Amino acid sequence: MPKTFKWLSKAFVSGCIALVVLTLFCFLYYNIPVHSTDASGATDYSWEHKKFYSRGTEGFAWGRTNNEGYLNPVDYSEGMNVDVLIMGSSHMEAYNVAMEDSTASQLSSLLGDEVVYNIGVSGHTFLTCSDNLEAALEKYRPQKYAVIETSALLFPDEDVRKVIEGEAEELESHSGGIIGLLQKNQLLRLLYSQLSNWLEAPDEGSGATVKPEANTELYSELLNKLSKTASEYGVKLIILYQSNMYIDPETGISFGNDTDLRDFFSETCREVGIEFADMSERFAEEYSNSYILPHGFSNTSVGAGHLNKHGHRMIAEELCKIMRGEN
Repeated sequence: MPKTFKWLSKAFVSGCIALVVLTLFCFLYYNIPVHSTDASGATDYSWEHKKFYSRGTEGFAWGRTNNEGYLNPVDYSEGMNVDVLIMGSSHMEAYNVAMEDSTASQLSSLLGDEVVYNIGVSGHTFLTCSDNLEAALEKYRPQKYAVIETSALLFPDEDVRKVIEGEAEELESHSGGIIGLLQKNQLLRLLYSQLSNWLEAPDEGSGATVKPEANTELYSELLNKLSKTASEYGVKLIILYQSNMYIDPETGISFGNDTDLRDFFSETCREVGIEFADMSERFAEEYSNSYILPHGFSNTSVGAGHLNKHGHRMIAEELCKIMRGEN
């Protein structure tokens, strides 16, 4: 018994030391703030305010959230003039690149004196942003443009219908209680993220899946609703579509099998007064001319994952062309 107790004591102390050391390491390697519900409804949730963050799992970046918990170099004050409002997913949030390399920062530099404000947040799909559009426009009152970024165009019919009818479910936050407390440990957050990625990884042996066809009537109704909302606030809406580019040694560059859906979005957006910015052609051109990929980092698979600084640059340049009437 004494030997067993002594061994257990050593194991416990060693475990505690390892936990402390790894947590300190993750402070710089994977330090993501905790999110909580955003009362304004502009986003379903936002990160802790004025909080240091760092991430080395995809690219290497660090910085601080602003006073609203978004990744902007400036704080927001009520009534502040905003010319361009950017909404979107983790791609626009840009935890993976330096803040000055994000789409919002680069677009701001290209536009000069015009104020670009970014409320892109992880987990906010096209449907989530569409559901939040009116609340976001009501709060920030952009003077010229609102941009909704998406890396997908196909969603379950029921989810699209809920957004149209104003019955979409909000993304949950668990910032309180024991779960909120555990989230403050960077090591536990990293382990949870890795476990989630592993569980969600596709089975390589399962073969390709057949995507269902889009209900074009539902999408038309949704785009009409978005157009009317933007018109009521006197702002031009841009839907920014960017997807991963695949390099096949035999067939060349590919963007998946959504060509027909992209054409439908482009045509329908034109009809209802929305600008549809499809980055596929620009991504392909950049790769053909310079072998530069818009996604992926030195510590990830080639061309996979989030936008890198080149992808953000390309998007900022194309958005600037649209806003300057050059495209």
